[in-house]
Amino acid sequence: MNMHQYRTAIIGVGRGGEGKAGSHSIGYAHANAYLVHPRTTLVAACDLSVGNLKIFSESYKGSAIDTDAKKLLAETGPDIVSICTYAGSHRELFELCLEAGVKGIWCEKPLALMMDDVHFMVKAAEKAGVKVVTNHYRRYGTTFRQAKQMIKEGALGELSMIFSSIQDWDLMEWGTHWLDMSRFFVDDAPVRWVMGQARCNGEKKGYGHIMEQHALAYYAFENGVRGLLDGGVGIPGLPSYAMKVVGTDGQLEIGEGKLVLLNRQGFREVPVKNPTDPAQDSWQLLLNDFIAWLEGGKESQLSLRNAALSTELYLAAYESAKTGDRIDLPLASQREFPLDEIARRQTVT
Repeated sequence: MNMHQYRTAIIGVGRGGEGKAGSHSIGYAHANAYLVHPRTTLVAACDLSVGNLKIFSESYKGSAIDTDAKKLLAETGPDIVSICTYAGSHRELFELCLEAGVKGIWCEKPLALMMDDVHFMVKAAEKAGVKVVTNHYRRYGTTFRQAKQMIKEGALGELSMIFSSIQDWDLMEWGTHWLDMSRFFVDDAPVRWVMGQARCNGEKKGYGHIMEQHALAYYAFENGVRGLLDGGVGIPGLPSYAMKVVGTDGQLEIGEGKLVLLNRQGFREVPVKNPTDPAQDSWQLLLNDFIAWLEGGKESQLSLRNAALSTELYLAAYESAKTGDRIDLPLASQREFPLDEIARRQTVT
């Protein structure tokens, strides 16, 4: 049995503190995953902030730290690198990792601000033979896998519509999770077209880019299923951070650790089969598949090639809002973040 120990590094640890993980400290979540997994060893961490690195090093002693990613990669020679910075820096750091000869990259979502960067990263990784996964980890979540099984077993009849909303969030930073999950529920069927609208005057900023105040993405899969994501304002009757999948014979509300089914048999909450083994959580399952792929196994469901298609959805919605027209996929060249142009037009004078 191959028990090679993979040396890992993190670029972008975040603010953190005392091992905290979260939207501003996602590097800690990656570090914790590497520490738990029996096949990975955390050897290095990088951040532009000396203060962030100091706090991180107090929680993860023994890891080399530096503010210079290129220097750190050259000195520590990791096999796998987690890129946990803002989306606008992913392409540059991606190139550094490829130049350093890493075997695998675990990139945070959202992937990019424009499709030209996505296309570059996909082609560069394939040329270098480097395996890349993007952190749409909810595909491994017990709740979502159980929901998909119920859908496949016909609990809702024929699937027709997938609704999702994210109160006070955008289509990109948080919305990419729901866009990816909608693709997951239809077995990654191709999307034919996307229509979007956005209110974005440039006043709201975060994660290194302009963010919209409110946006919609409406899209059609080739199999006829439609998807609707409301970013910024929740859908009435649907809890924040929840999805509703509708079929010809019923509907299923899907939240974190919660499934509510309404069909011909009535209305009921379905118990979620939570795993008891911590090694079976979403991040560990992700790493299991990633390592298996690195060692010649089947392609991870979170591969860059697949993640690019989820990224294309939010970028197509923004492009549609910018042009005022439906976007037929694949999305053409995109050399500017669409919200930048929308903000210029909607700027409050």
